[in-house]
Amino acid sequence: MIWLYQRDDEALRLETRFDKASGEFVLIQHRAGDTQVTERFNSEDDFRTRLTALSATLDEERWHRNGPPLLLNDGWKL
Repeated sequence: MIWLYQRDDEALRLETRFDKASGEFVLIQHRAGDTQVTERFNSEDDFRTRLTALSATLDEERWHRNGPPLLLNDGWKL
């Protein structure tokens, strides 16, 4: 699943996926200047906790979704 965010003239893209080979949940943040941060989680609970915390941080930092109006809870599942 890809989430797009905008803040003034900045753009942020978040990707969530499941790596079948490793059995891990993956969160990739693409920021300005081709900066990419990848996080991997062994459990779905840890993954969901991280996504919830990240969403709160983005709200606090005044990022706004710039894409689909709503995301499916399980949109990242294959």
